[in-house]
Amino acid sequence: MDPSLDESSSIEEEDYDEKIKLMIIGDSSVGKTSLLKKYCKNEFSNSYITTVGIDFQVKILDINNKKIKIQIWDTAGEERYRVVAKNYFNTSDGFIIMYDITNRDSFDSISNWVEQIRDSTPNYKKSVILGNKSDLNKLRNVQINEGKELAANNNFKFFETSAKDGINLKEGIESLVKDVLKDIDSIKIKRRNTTSLREKKKNNVKKKVKEPCC
Repeated sequence: MDPSLDESSSIEEEDYDEKIKLMIIGDSSVGKTSLLKKYCKNEFSNSYITTVGIDFQVKILDINNKKIKIQIWDTAGEERYRVVAKNYFNTSDGFIIMYDITNRDSFDSISNWVEQIRDSTPNYKKSVILGNKSDLNKLRNVQINEGKELAANNNFKFFETSAKDGINLKEGIESLVKDVLKDIDSIKIKRRNTTSLREKKKNNVKKKVKEPCC
């Protein structure tokens, strides 16, 4: 997909209380597209074509009596497409960082993906690490404790998932959504408090100006 894509022209307009943009990143073939299709459309295929550039899906969630519209962007893991993907990092509210539990190299690459996030975004973003393909446990090359430790060291949440069976997709992605919403609510409260403080200062100044001279 062209990085210059006009999102509003491709997404059906719906009423919602909050919109969140997430990005799925990770090496090629870890199952990013499969996970996205399963979570958003409950579809799975063993013959997905490798993502070229970037694509996205939309899902509406009901959280805390609010309608939350999430855009989940699927990025190509191949090296030649990473510059394209990084163009979207700064506009994302959170990141889903994936590896394949049967592929040690994809796990070892997580630290590089985390570094790219921190280098490309001015503010620290919420993230979750997903170890995908838990349905292939007999072919496992990365132990679950390794994934948990890596996530803990980066202050991220961690889940082992299966795009094929749908295991932990909802739990993993929606835990990230809730963390992002907490940040958004915190920012709104700070803004309200700042605005309130400014108004009080303005009112105090007006009162002083109106006070008669003795």
